[in-house]
Amino acid sequence: MEEYRALLERAREKLPEVRPATERFQVPEPDIMGDGKNTVIRNFQEITTVLRREPAHLIGYLAREMGCPGVLDLPRGVLKSRLSKDAIQQRIREYTEKNVICSECKRPDTHLSKEGRLTLLICEACGAQRPVTVRRVVEPEKPKTPVVVGEIYRLTIEDVGRRGDGVAKKEGFVIFVTGATTRGTTINAKITKVLGNNAYAIVQP
Repeated sequence: MEEYRALLERAREKLPEVRPATERFQVPEPDIMGDGKNTVIRNFQEITTVLRREPAHLIGYLAREMGCPGVLDLPRGVLKSRLSKDAIQQRIREYTEKNVICSECKRPDTHLSKEGRLTLLICEACGAQRPVTVRRVVEPEKPKTPVVVGEIYRLTIEDVGRRGDGVAKKEGFVIFVTGATTRGTTINAKITKVLGNNAYAIVQP
């Protein structure tokens, strides 16, 4: 019996310390300050300390969700966009639910563990594990242009611009051609630059 009690005591000593159920887990409200076109979270490090997460992990999440660059200037975090306190607070709540709170026992006593391509949320209180999913932001595909820089195209000059450059079109794409000054002529044009819906070219022999 004594041996059993000694084994039980040793097992208890190895268990992680668990926050009492009566202790309230509360994440600090973000202390927001505008700085030009940036939004500064002045108590960013305090928030990550309470969450027990790396500052780089939280700033990366916020940047991805807000669609803007994010940088660390500890103890501050900086998001390169003008954002409201409510929007940031909502994202921090979502982060806490996804990356901190155990879905089984609802405790915050967890840590993240990387296993291959998976990131697992492991609860130190009940031992539950679940994968943390990362929402991938798919950037809209840039429209393809009908011309490529460096290539030569056979074009017809339809008009002459105010600066004296010839104006041609290819599949509705406007091309300004330096050295082409006569309407109706067909020339070889080498594309030198593509900007938005316009391109620039020079006449080739």
